[in-house]
Amino acid sequence: MMFIKLMLPALILIGISGIFLGIRMLIQKNGKFPETEIGHNKKMRKLGIRCAKAEEIKCRNEINGNSIHHDACGSCSC
Repeated sequence: MMFIKLMLPALILIGISGIFLGIRMLIQKNGKFPETEIGHNKKMRKLGIRCAKAEEIKCRNEINGNSIHHDACGSCSC
């Protein structure tokens, strides 16, 4: 019985927060779902944050002394 008393309010709070987050995404100005991938997010690119794979490729090229610098990887559009 105590488990139900604890779980019911928790599930109600999670449900309400999910509904509010869904409504917030629907009424955004641009009307698009927010981009969560680092390589595609314009704000993260402005801050200089890049995909971990792109960083690894850059570091390996610098260590190996390759003259070809590919900052982009197959999974992002850096």
